[in-house]
Amino acid sequence: MSSDSEISLFTHHFGRPEPAVPPGDFFADKFDKSLWRMMYDEVGAGWYQDRFLYLFGAELPQLNPLLELWTGLLEPGVERVVIGRNAYGALLVAERTTEEGTDAPIGLLDPAAGTYTKHEGLDFATLITDWLPEHRLPAFVDAAAYAAFRQSGGQLQPQQVLAGSAPEDLLAYHQRMAAQHRA
Repeated sequence: MSSDSEISLFTHHFGRPEPAVPPGDFFADKFDKSLWRMMYDEVGAGWYQDRFLYLFGAELPQLNPLLELWTGLLEPGVERVVIGRNAYGALLVAERTTEEGTDAPIGLLDPAAGTYTKHEGLDFATLITDWLPEHRLPAFVDAAAYAAFRQSGGQLQPQQVLAGSAPEDLLAYHQRMAAQHRA
């Protein structure tokens, strides 16, 4: 488990969510629930970076059906839950949270690239303490195109993503990209 100073790197870099939302219930074990609650008290859940990142919110598991569109990329029979997304439609996915708890490995589903990537040492806890604050997932945290879109007056609705230079419904975008990468 990480220390408060490690978690504060996250809040130093990303601030508090705006707007904040209730936290997701990602873990089955009481101990892991307690650890997550302590992390949540520090980092929060909701929209970060001017609505570029949406992390750790209670309704994120509602995006789990999007993973079914990408079965060709994902190892079968693995429990997965969406724990975050960015404005480009990329998803952070925790694997085996029931078995692994806060040590659950994290994968990054990048629909634009048609890839699902996991990294050694990337789990739920290190995502908060290291990987996000240190920009070790550039495909997930690079907000340059989004910032330009916002600067030009662009706005995304909560269920939209920035697909290229135009807003698109999140589900439609994943369907289109999954079909494109299967072809």
